[in-house]
Amino acid sequence: MKRNLELNTEYPAPDEPEITEKLIVLLKGIIEQRYFNGLTYRDVHVKGHAAVRAEFVVEPNLASEFRVGVFSEPRTFPAWIRFSNSNQDPAMDIKGDIRGFAMKIMGVEGEKLLDTQRDASTHDFIFLSTNVFLTKDAKDFYELVKSGALNHRKSLADYLRTAKYFVTHPRVGVGLLRALRKFANLLEMRWFSATPYLFGERAVKYGLKSWLEQKTELPKKPANNFLRERLKEHLAREGAGFDFMVQFQTDPYREPIEDSLVPWKEENAPFQKLATIRIPPQSIDSPAQMRFCENLSFNPWHCLQEHRPLGSANRVRKAVYLAIAEFRHSRNGVPTSEPTPDASF
Repeated sequence: MKRNLELNTEYPAPDEPEITEKLIVLLKGIIEQRYFNGLTYRDVHVKGHAAVRAEFVVEPNLASEFRVGVFSEPRTFPAWIRFSNSNQDPAMDIKGDIRGFAMKIMGVEGEKLLDTQRDASTHDFIFLSTNVFLTKDAKDFYELVKSGALNHRKSLADYLRTAKYFVTHPRVGVGLLRALRKFANLLEMRWFSATPYLFGERAVKYGLKSWLEQKTELPKKPANNFLRERLKEHLAREGAGFDFMVQFQTDPYREPIEDSLVPWKEENAPFQKLATIRIPPQSIDSPAQMRFCENLSFNPWHCLQEHRPLGSANRVRKAVYLAIAEFRHSRNGVPTSEPTPDASF
């Protein structure tokens, strides 16, 4: 029987806590096997292109309905942005992949949702190059990982399990084929939260629109790291920027909260600008800054209550992201800490 859905409302599955614990165990085992010796890297988004300084500027004269949480008053927050490829291997940039844009703004007062960072003055926003998540919900994501589809060195058994998974989950397969794209310039792209969040008492998705026209072409003879090289070359000359936008849920069936494979179409839920991200000219590739980029950790739940993540995919990310970040930092002997705006390299 079809469930009656309401606006701005979650419908958690009863087995989500169990699925979350099983996923953490599974991912830790994969990481231990992959990084048996030496440094331990992330489970995904392993290849970080750079950590980039930025400013997050809340628009002046916002209507009262938009003055929520971080956007309560017009002000400028310093920020760090980590650009990345989502693949589990640091593959060549010409390979089709989902790209990541993880932003940490600083100077945000108020209690955060993660117990371990409750008093931190930082706040995270996480974006992808696709407007939908990898799977519908937590259970499908666990089964995707368990199938071996994300293993960087697949055995024959992995290939067979992966094939079986995609036969039984065709929407995931189609979504991945659409999402694994080639991109020419990280500063010219659109970015999406892919999953929903609270905005006060309403459900939204976030989006970023570049100030730059999408005119850069893919290189004919691509270097392995051409995305970072182009980022470095552009920011050495001039800055860049993005409009930070939200789209409000208008229909709980067209814009579901619990099914992260359904895009919220802009003709039904148009984006509205709330802030500006300014990226000034800068140098980005010193060895110290690249180590800083690697040690950054992000979690969609590192946020104010007014911006709480929504939906099954986000609920499982809370514990999984935190556990994997702590696991990685512990194995590397690096403390888990939040950055400051005055970090120097």
